[in-house]
Amino acid sequence: MTTLYNLLGADKGVDEIVTRFYDLMDLEPQYAELRQTHGETLDYARDRLFKFLSGWLGGPPLYEEAHGHPRLRQRHMPFEVDMQTRNQWIACFAQALRELAVQTDYAEAVLIRLFALGDWMRNRHEPDYPPPQPPMAGKPEARIPELKAVLAEYGIEGFFE
Repeated sequence: MTTLYNLLGADKGVDEIVTRFYDLMDLEPQYAELRQTHGETLDYARDRLFKFLSGWLGGPPLYEEAHGHPRLRQRHMPFEVDMQTRNQWIACFAQALRELAVQTDYAEAVLIRLFALGDWMRNRHEPDYPPPQPPMAGKPEARIPELKAVLAEYGIEGFFE
């Protein structure tokens, strides 16, 4: 069975993406606000994200086996997730995928779905922005122009050309 999990390199590939994502969050000043939403160490977050992405991308359901249903929106409620947080999160992911030279069509498939998922995590009312919509509300591909604009703000280009 061909899944994004397998196409990205299974455990090794997903681990490389998660590792680079959190390394960038820790190192890059443009992700400082996002980094501040995490604890002193990123080990807990790395482990949870790896397990979640494993199943979400079509691999073994490690997160569910360890913690039950992800209930992502509920689990993120204690943290302020606004547009800036969402934008830094998806830009950091895109930068990690770009730096790891993940094949563009695989990276784009991951990014557009992560963008819809990340938007659903927003939990702060911001009058200048529409409320978040569940990831399954409409086709994620309809949001490509918005995602491209966010990535351009962070100097990440070359996706969705």
